[in-house]
Amino acid sequence: MVFEIIEEVSVLMNGFQKESKIRFNIDFSLYNKTDDERIYIINKEKINTLPIQENVFLQLIEELENLNYPIKIKTDYKGHFLEIEDHEKWLMEWNVKADKLIENFHSFDKAKEVKDYYYELIKDKDNFTKNKFKEPYWNLFFFNPPIDNVNLPDIGTVLNWNIRAIGVIPCVGRTTILNPGARDIIISFDSYQRVSHNIIDLLKPKISKEIKWDEQTVKLHTESHFDNVEKKMKKRSAYFQFFIKEEIKYTESVAIVMKN
Repeated sequence: MVFEIIEEVSVLMNGFQKESKIRFNIDFSLYNKTDDERIYIINKEKINTLPIQENVFLQLIEELENLNYPIKIKTDYKGHFLEIEDHEKWLMEWNVKADKLIENFHSFDKAKEVKDYYYELIKDKDNFTKNKFKEPYWNLFFFNPPIDNVNLPDIGTVLNWNIRAIGVIPCVGRTTILNPGARDIIISFDSYQRVSHNIIDLLKPKISKEIKWDEQTVKLHTESHFDNVEKKMKKRSAYFQFFIKEEIKYTESVAIVMKN
């Protein structure tokens, strides 16, 4: 299965606006199958990135991240993520490829230092997995929330959403089927809540204006389109909004579409 991913971010802060758009393909290939589990190999093919990195440090980081693929993962039979498979073997192979890569950055005297720093971030399997789920498409791709039981209104689902340079915001929301009975069903998840205290503590020193922090909100809406006959995902999308009135406007959208 091949999916096209489009990630867009718009940030307005202190009067300056920055936008970015990334498109790439993900090849999701079945490697092994048992009654209870599936093992997949994920490959990533970058289509284009705007803006193009001109900073050598950022360019090297991007190239090191590209070496993350292929990745072997394990899910249960329903598609819920379980773990990254063969992490030690993957890490050794990554290290060899990274050593060859930094040879191309011979004019950058800190290339090996950057590579060694990145290695520290990925050498622990749990930390590597946690950081992968900070990436928007990973976070959304493996998000399979249970449908809310109308008789249990206090139960909600949490989707952690990461904002770079700010941190993770746990988004608590409700899950519903928009068109029950259809062949292509749409499962919607909606979260609307106040900004969490850890984010407020981080932002307060950076904003000089008087802000009514208890009125600042976060919104997240996701939709998952499934073929209910073939039991497979066709597309999935998310739209995230984070506003601090007149100071910060952060929006992020992710689209995952299965290609024919």
